[in-house]
Amino acid sequence: MSRFKETVKGWFRRAGGRGGIGAATVVLIIALVVILNVIVTALATRYSWYLYTAPRYEHEIGDSSETFFSDLDQGRELKIRFCMAEEKLEGDSAYRLTLETARQFAEKYGFISLDFINIVVMPGNVAEDLDRYKYGAAPEIDAETGKKIKKNAISESSVIFDAGGNDYTVATLRSFYILDSNQYVTGYDGERVMSALIHRTLAEEHPIAVFTMGHGETSSELLYNILICAGYEIRTVDLAKEDVPAGTALLVISNPLYDFESSAVGSGIVTETDRLASFGGTVFTVLDPLITDLPHLNAYLAGWGLSRREGTVRDMTNSLTPDGYAVSTSFSQSDPGRAIRERIRAFSDADVVLKRAAAIEVAPVEGVTASPVLSVGRSASVWADGKKVDDAGEYAVAAYATRNDGSDVFLVSSVYMTSSDAIRSNGYANADFIYAVLEYANGAAVPLGTKVLLIKTDTLEGVTRGIIRLTLAILFAVIPAAVVAVGCVVRVRRKNR
Repeated sequence: MSRFKETVKGWFRRAGGRGGIGAATVVLIIALVVILNVIVTALATRYSWYLYTAPRYEHEIGDSSETFFSDLDQGRELKIRFCMAEEKLEGDSAYRLTLETARQFAEKYGFISLDFINIVVMPGNVAEDLDRYKYGAAPEIDAETGKKIKKNAISESSVIFDAGGNDYTVATLRSFYILDSNQYVTGYDGERVMSALIHRTLAEEHPIAVFTMGHGETSSELLYNILICAGYEIRTVDLAKEDVPAGTALLVISNPLYDFESSAVGSGIVTETDRLASFGGTVFTVLDPLITDLPHLNAYLAGWGLSRREGTVRDMTNSLTPDGYAVSTSFSQSDPGRAIRERIRAFSDADVVLKRAAAIEVAPVEGVTASPVLSVGRSASVWADGKKVDDAGEYAVAAYATRNDGSDVFLVSSVYMTSSDAIRSNGYANADFIYAVLEYANGAAVPLGTKVLLIKTDTLEGVTRGIIRLTLAILFAVIPAAVVAVGCVVRVRRKNR
């Protein structure tokens, strides 16, 4: 112990010699900075301190709404009414985008105007309007209570699209933004949503889209939102009990787990496949490639010249992932393929991306014109149960069939078609592809070509707080301490040589 003390005393005596005071000062400053960093980091972790400067995001609307609004009576006046004060909206880093988009629409179209409602201090006409928004122009009365039935809740975050009478739509400011599972804003989709709300409010009629139920169907919320933005009125149908509702333009079969019912020919029993076969509109079919035990539904699709192959497509050359299953597709040279491609390319050069898609065989059927729409490249192969079962390449992964009576079927066998990563991105054309298919099938204008503004986030996913603390400790304590120790050793050796 005495020898150690003598060594320490000798070190301090040498530190006081020539240049020693400066070295000691540097060591002291570094030590203080390290200690201060550790203290501030601990406090910031404990009390969630942070320094934040909000970036100013900008978004300009494009020309997609010109086609979307072409079927509207633009002689009618529509007001976009914010229930939040204008100065408060302008001061909000996120909600300001909605105000700017509304201003751009009002500047572009003469039939659109803006105003702001004070829902706290209300003049008589504003109070009447708010009452109309809450209960409707012709309020319904609850038979038991005798009170008016409220249809909408109005708050400071409400945005109202009003064309007079019962032609109004109530939305919230959050409706224009993309939120993650923790309800944090990750993107702004205001152009698409606002154009859809304007169209929905002014349109004389809304096409009906009906989702089948009773077979374990699971539907992407994003597909539902796409149909809403395209102007569809959404309903459901159980084909085991009822016919497809009259006036239905689009029948959606979304990822069923179980098969549709069928019966023997001549039995006289009307089953689900009978009701499918008699439907005269568009059947929009999205199937899971791993769910293949659907003989009756597969037979129905085969009647349209469309058959799924078992297994999934893999392309190591054109894949976006190391496993080769997330493939970038190309448009086929069929009539629907060229028409859909032309509409998308007017706004975007992005490709449609599918993950774990089943190959689709297109065969001739009398009275039916079946065509591939999306295909993969020559380097693609089909894999099933971990083995390659075919390597011919150029498989169709989305197809379209039309009958002479005007009814049609669209088929894709990949649940990734409507995934969040593929839809809420400007890098992929999946959303525009679905809109283009709907437009091609029904001829109705859609909000195709709008852009999503991605909001920068610094969220770390899959990292525990323990790992974060360990990382901070290494960055702010261990590494600086190691630097100081090495510096001291070098300094001492240089003094003693």
